Amino acid sequence: MRQTHSPSLASAPFRSSLLVLLALALFIALFWSINQYQNYQQTILNIERNYKELYRERAEEELDNVLVFIDQRRSQAVQRIEETLRLKVQSAYTIASHIYQMHKDDMELPKLRTEVAETLRPIRWNNGRGYYFSGRIRDRRIDLFANDPLLENQNPMEVRENSYRPIFQNLYRIIEEKGAGLYRNNSISVSEGIHFPDMIFIKYFKPFDWYIGAGTSQEIIRTTLQEEVLGTIQNMRFSKDGHILCLTNDGTILSHPRNELTGRSITDLVNTAGDKYGKKMLRNGLQSDDGGYLLYSNEVSQNKQQRLSFSKAYPDWSWILVVDISMDAMAQAIEDETRSHTRSSIKNGIIFLGLLGIAVVFLLSIAYYHSRKIKKDISLFTDFFRKAAHTQLKIANDDSTFAEFEDLAALANTMVDDIVRKEHLLHRDELRLDTLLQLSEMEEYSIKDKYDFVLHRITQITDSDRGYLALVNSAGSHCTLCAQIDLQTGDTNMANSAFSLNDTSLIGSCVLAGKGIFNNTQEEPTSHAFPYREAVQRRIDTPVTDHNTIVLIAGVCNSSREYDNADVRQMTMLLEGMWLHVQKTCSEKEMARLERQVIAIGEEERSRIGRDLHDDLGSHLSGVELLSTVLQKKLEKHAPNQAEQLATIRNLIRDAIEKTRRLSHGLYPVHIIEHGLEAAIEELCTEIKELYSLPCTLLFEGNVEPLSNTVTPHIYYIIREALFNAAKHASPNMIQITVRRTNNTLFVIIHDDGQGMEDTQKKKGLGLHTMHYRAKAIGATLTISPGTKGGTTITLQGVMDNELKNSYC
Repeated sequence: MRQTHSPSLASAPFRSSLLVLLALALFIALFWSINQYQNYQQTILNIERNYKELYRERAEEELDNVLVFIDQRRSQAVQRIEETLRLKVQSAYTIASHIYQMHKDDMELPKLRTEVAETLRPIRWNNGRGYYFSGRIRDRRIDLFANDPLLENQNPMEVRENSYRPIFQNLYRIIEEKGAGLYRNNSISVSEGIHFPDMIFIKYFKPFDWYIGAGTSQEIIRTTLQEEVLGTIQNMRFSKDGHILCLTNDGTILSHPRNELTGRSITDLVNTAGDKYGKKMLRNGLQSDDGGYLLYSNEVSQNKQQRLSFSKAYPDWSWILVVDISMDAMAQAIEDETRSHTRSSIKNGIIFLGLLGIAVVFLLSIAYYHSRKIKKDISLFTDFFRKAAHTQLKIANDDSTFAEFEDLAALANTMVDDIVRKEHLLHRDELRLDTLLQLSEMEEYSIKDKYDFVLHRITQITDSDRGYLALVNSAGSHCTLCAQIDLQTGDTNMANSAFSLNDTSLIGSCVLAGKGIFNNTQEEPTSHAFPYREAVQRRIDTPVTDHNTIVLIAGVCNSSREYDNADVRQMTMLLEGMWLHVQKTCSEKEMARLERQVIAIGEEERSRIGRDLHDDLGSHLSGVELLSTVLQKKLEKHAPNQAEQLATIRNLIRDAIEKTRRLSHGLYPVHIIEHGLEAAIEELCTEIKELYSLPCTLLFEGNVEPLSNTVTPHIYYIIREALFNAAKHASPNMIQITVRRTNNTLFVIIHDDGQGMEDTQKKKGLGLHTMHYRAKAIGATLTISPGTKGGTTITLQGVMDNELKNSYC
């Protein structure tokens, strides 16, 4: 029994005190933790910012040093090649002077020029890129051009569509002003098809009125210089594990500390996290003239290392230079700061937890007494919720100590009732859905079996003892009982008899109302309870309409509980689903009957046309051919020319007779009925061989008993359509037909080794549609699939029983 002065649960102040203390402790701890974390993050950010700035300055400095080094090497290389060209021209000048002094008295000037030109022609240097050229100033003629002899004896101002004009204008100007000088050709490139040296030293040779020039290509100079620079960059190191990378604009690595990476693409460099840092380095160098920075992680000696790279383009050589430096010092500084912060946080946390523990222990000692009293009521509700889900247990009003628990007990009991009600509704929905699913799978069952099954499920869903199912005629005057059930006696027997609605008061009242009716108060006597045989306590009668006409009524009665609108809805939905299924089944049967009728009419028409062609047109053509034979014999004596023309006409008539015979056989396969399926197929194979010069073989396996005259033509036409389709469209080398009987199943397999059939052809072909149509008409299945070694395989499969053979009749 509940105590009169039992304390209220809300009057226990120690709970509030404990919660306030814990909340305050939690707030202080959270505030302190956030403050410590923010200080730690700010310190780490300052360290990272300072170190990153230092690393960036160092990276830019190292890259500037590399650029200065490259520029110095380029300047030195240009000076060397200029000096080489001066020496080469001076040597040629000496050779020309020597030849001139030796032979000026015994040789004419043109021959002297030729002698000197042929002496200089084979001289080359710089791997064949350096050579001599010479020509006359006054005559504007080239006497020597070792790299392109086709230019010799031509005016350099006019050759190659005047492409050399600006070059020789500058060369002539140097000779006129200085007599000798250096010229760099930076305006015309080799890629434009103009083969002229990039660097030239030219000098005037007065005895011949000549200019003597020596030229070479800057490309070989640049290639040699680049190899020297790459070798130096390969060995450059700075700081801790700092190095220089050199790439081309397309990402090819020219220089890398790891020799195995040289020649690979920088975009292939990926760290263990999947980050393509090499691709980012390349993008930084290409997108900005001032270069770009990249922070990335890399695995070094199984340790994750943070690195900084600075990429910058060197456009003169289409290079990208990358300075890559390790950031281990920054990582070490962050690690030291983290270790120091962790030690400080642990120390302060221990002190805070100690003070909090003292306060909690003090309050828990006060709360112990009150917790003992509350424990009883908590245990009561714990046991209730543990058992309520399975036993539908309820709490008595006098079991609680506190007033608040009495209110909770009332709510808990209401919750149990609500759970029971919802579980019942859910179970009814599951039964209805399961009924519709099973109904869709009952293809082989009769309509009567389906009516009994649905009615049995309706009685289960509505918790009823008895039920009925009746069909109503279109006039609404009579009904036919289709199913009736009594769960108490197990009686389901009844006759499909028609009754007047005047004699069936329950069904008649539902038809007149035009909607579902349920009655939980009025008892129906036996005399007014038809189709039930006993008095009815409670009942539901629900109609199903089709185009606003009642076609079906179902009813149940004597439930252990009162019926409601939910029962009417459940019955209505289930009955409508059943009616749709019945309509679908009837429509499919009617469609199959109509299809068989259409095929029968078509076959009769084909046979009539075939007979007419064979008996009428064929006979006429044979008579014409006979008359033409007689006439030809008469003309052979008196008019041989006309006889030859008549012979041509006879051949045409014979072709027409043969085509008429084939057409009549295709429309009216009398030979199938007279000689059987095997003979008809062999004649088809012969026809394919004659028309298409295509091997066609037939193989009969097993004892194929004679089929009915209504089934055999369909099989024949399916084979005929398959053969002509393959011969016309698949371009096969052979076709094979196999007719086999296995147990009670007949197989017809047509295989060709042609080019196969696409899915679009399978869907669009009229012939294929007709083949499927014929197979369905005789109760067989037709499948079209690719062959194991190419081509197409068509398989017709059907059960050889009397029902199949006569399914068309």
